[in-house]
Amino acid sequence: MRICMLTSSHNVFDNRIYYKEILSLKKVYDEIYLVAPGDKDFVTEDGIIVRCFKKRRAWYDRIRPMRDMYKIAAEINADVYHAHEPDSFQVAVKLKRNLNKKIIYDSHEYYPEAFAEHFKGLYDVAKKFIYIYEKNLAKRADYIVTVNDILVDKFKKWNKNVELITNYPVLEGEPKKTFSEKPIFVYAGGLSEDRGILKTLEAIKIIKGDAKFVFIGNFRDKETEDKIMNFAKENLKDKDIEWTGRIGHKEVLEYLNRAFAGFVLLQPKNWRYVNSEPIKLFEYMMSKTAVIASDFPMMRNIVEGENCGLLVDPTDPEKVAEAIDYLIENKESAYKMGENGFRAVFERYNWDVNEKKLLNIYKKLEGDKIV
Repeated sequence: MRICMLTSSHNVFDNRIYYKEILSLKKVYDEIYLVAPGDKDFVTEDGIIVRCFKKRRAWYDRIRPMRDMYKIAAEINADVYHAHEPDSFQVAVKLKRNLNKKIIYDSHEYYPEAFAEHFKGLYDVAKKFIYIYEKNLAKRADYIVTVNDILVDKFKKWNKNVELITNYPVLEGEPKKTFSEKPIFVYAGGLSEDRGILKTLEAIKIIKGDAKFVFIGNFRDKETEDKIMNFAKENLKDKDIEWTGRIGHKEVLEYLNRAFAGFVLLQPKNWRYVNSEPIKLFEYMMSKTAVIASDFPMMRNIVEGENCGLLVDPTDPEKVAEAIDYLIENKESAYKMGENGFRAVFERYNWDVNEKKLLNIYKKLEGDKIV
């Protein structure tokens, strides 16, 4: 069976698309293609054939990329097309209609809400429009996979074939932690205010204890970078802070193996963040790193249930500072939280169960018995 993944916006080596789903499917299926935005076609070292189309110029540049994607996808002539956004799934729907192909819609975002954020004054109207658009597309899917119960319940209203395939991490073996005398707190991910960077720095300003803070990742834009770096320059001269920029996966793991605790302080203004299980949370847990996390329902179920960190009001720098100081003063508790997090990932929150679900879906589409 020939499989083709379609993405209109994700990176070729996206964690979920490539390192989880594609490499899981590669264990059973030899012919796998990925159609994605990029500069040139190539074959990965895993034998995945990547066909590229020109990236869109802005969020609203959608028609031309969809045409390019359809042309390439039709040439591939796959048996199953697996799409990761409403845009790419519209291409898949056209492939089903014109070429009688099987199609999967993989929804790992709250797309109507995310798209509507581009229309500040018309948010509700835009959200409703995309909701109806996604609903009409979803009815045409042979299967829908998605990442949490909220999205499962939404799609089950429109399609009976819906499977929960979470974004839990691939197990990489037990980490070898090497703690330094001065505890290291880490944030890894995109640097923006809605992800709590400014609130974290405001908390660091008022902590009583001594620690090192490492921020891994790129700033969302120049305006954010200027604002954050000016704050740090004016208020945090006496603090031990390192900014790494974007670094490779192996380097990130090296930092996490030395990390004492990690920040997941998403801000509540964004509804999508409040109702999410961030992959970063599980990556900290997998690295035996205690977490300081936003006290949102989905994260609370995990952090509180597994006793793997502290929950705080992410909008209150004083509460964040109290959590930092607590962990500095209670190192053994932090170590224990890290151990608890790793155990939970090892036993429950990992990709293995999802891999079996994914392969079963493809077996059903292929017409074989369920494995």
